[in-house]
Amino acid sequence: MANHRFTGNDYRSHNTPNSYSQSLNGIAGQSGVFVAVVIDNADPDYQGHIWVDIVGSQRRPNTNTRKDRHKSSKIRTMSPFGGSIGGDNATVTYGATFPPPAIHTEVLVAFTETDSVGYMLGVLAPAGKNSSVPGLPASQIDNGDIGPSIDPGNQDQNIRPRHPVANAVAEQGTGLDPIRGVGSSGGRRESPSNVAGFLTPAGHSFVMDDGTVALRDDENYVPDQSREEGMDNLVRLRSGGGAQMLFNDSAGIVYITNQKGTSWMQMDSDGNVDVYAAGSVSYHAEEDFNFYAGGDINMDADTFNIKARGAAGIQAETATGPIQLKANKDIRLTTDLNLQLKAAGFGRISTEGMLDLNGPKALGAVGPTSGSLSVNRSVKESINPRVPEHEPWGGHSAQGSKVAAQAPANSQSTTDYDLSNVTASTTPPTSTDRRDRNRAR
Repeated sequence: MANHRFTGNDYRSHNTPNSYSQSLNGIAGQSGVFVAVVIDNADPDYQGHIWVDIVGSQRRPNTNTRKDRHKSSKIRTMSPFGGSIGGDNATVTYGATFPPPAIHTEVLVAFTETDSVGYMLGVLAPAGKNSSVPGLPASQIDNGDIGPSIDPGNQDQNIRPRHPVANAVAEQGTGLDPIRGVGSSGGRRESPSNVAGFLTPAGHSFVMDDGTVALRDDENYVPDQSREEGMDNLVRLRSGGGAQMLFNDSAGIVYITNQKGTSWMQMDSDGNVDVYAAGSVSYHAEEDFNFYAGGDINMDADTFNIKARGAAGIQAETATGPIQLKANKDIRLTTDLNLQLKAAGFGRISTEGMLDLNGPKALGAVGPTSGSLSVNRSVKESINPRVPEHEPWGGHSAQGSKVAAQAPANSQSTTDYDLSNVTASTTPPTSTDRRDRNRAR
């Protein structure tokens, strides 16, 4: 059987004319569909026009100056969606816009018999160099670690150069997290691909990933034939600096983080909402601010301040149990008016020292119980059972270690990555006790 896999070699387009065969106002023109290479994409009219060299044409343009390049075939780019609504005083334009293809990119263009300007039908992906689109997936990078990568100029093995977003992911603390940090959403993960989305030159990405698939004979190609199915079923919007919004159906989470990982929020399938901030968390409601918990409300802080500005003051009630206040030092009560204490039963005041009114010994108050947080690196003990920290945080219910690999340029098999056995692309920042740091300010 003949091997029909594209080799990346440039071949002459079918029926490419030796010279411009059609005539338009006395100037020879072209007609047909051709493979071309972009030689300039800077348009003085700001319309996104490009100039191309048609592959196989005997009219090779001079590309030394912009004036020379703009003597070649001019091409209008097209959008899959859009339009203009004209009015007496304004025009409403809508649609989608994308950066023009970069210089040296192969494109498919078409010419009509009546117009010297051609039309770009699409961009041709370079052979073996489509793994980074759209989600900059994790690969073994050139320093031996695993991290977001780009395609190399010449690739014989499945090793790729690092993408700058790898530094942001590592700083966030998710460099070894295949759920929230690194991912597998690339065009060479399986064939046919299960990944759709966009990637800009600066690394901004929008990914819609239907998840990994297992190998099925005579149906698909998978570089790791023992691959697990159903990983990375997600939608991810991530900036080139690393900030992201993630909807991961495989892990059952919604996750949001800023560029440095100094604040993040997660909603998981167990109904937990975890929020971490290296700085402050502030809320402001012009009207009411309500909390309701079916279980406990736990608060643990260096200082606890409460102030009521309204006439109703502070009102507290227990439905069944006691109110207990315990202080390691003094308890002070001050009122600018009256002090009233009322008990339906007996009242007791007990002290080890002198007291003018001293009855039977009073019961001591019991404070809240602190517990150990074994999953934490910084806050090791608290009355709160969950205290989110800077990533990586061991309290996440959804944890993972496997990342599906991209197929090498030679389309040979490879093995998926187990992040429990590798290091991150950049060492994440050391976690510090931010409570001590805040006290030092």
